[in-house]
Amino acid sequence: MADSWNSVQIVTVIVAAATPVTVAVLGVIFARASRKIEQVQWANQTVVTRRLDVFDKLAPGLNQLLCFATFVGTWKEIDPRKAIAIKRDLDQTMYANKVLFSDELFKAYHRFMTSLFDMFGTTGADAKVRAPIESEWGSRRDLPWWNDVMGVLFTDNAVGLKEIQDAYDALGEQFRADLYVTHQGRPLLTGQAE
Repeated sequence: MADSWNSVQIVTVIVAAATPVTVAVLGVIFARASRKIEQVQWANQTVVTRRLDVFDKLAPGLNQLLCFATFVGTWKEIDPRKAIAIKRDLDQTMYANKVLFSDELFKAYHRFMTSLFDMFGTTGADAKVRAPIESEWGSRRDLPWWNDVMGVLFTDNAVGLKEIQDAYDALGEQFRADLYVTHQGRPLLTGQAE
């Protein structure tokens, strides 16, 4: 009877043998999951770094267009041809890097540009400027670079300065979200699904 095994002894031996195998399998699964998480974190950091590089290229031009359109800052130094050239440069950078940004950011960018330019108003010509020629802060007609030909670069249906500022602010908020920049007192992630 001493030579015979009972069921408790058999189960004990099986469990004792299976424990190291189970620990090894769980260790491999955990290691793979950890590597995958590290790879995702690295990819996210790389994308955010690239987004920051693109933003660094875009920000000065976006600010110049805002100044031009709303009669603040360096608006007197930016004639409509220069504004159109700035738009082209910004479009080239933005479209080349569209895949890096959220659809919401690209929609906000498009909204800002359409508040400033009548992009599809003419065929085979440059987009016309939708910003006003005159405001309470000044008149472009009084600037040294103005001539009567400049008037054809503007649309007849200028938009209000508030619409332009609102579109710029919405674009800024989308950049803030895509770059994970927080407001003071707000958590990094708002819990909104992207």
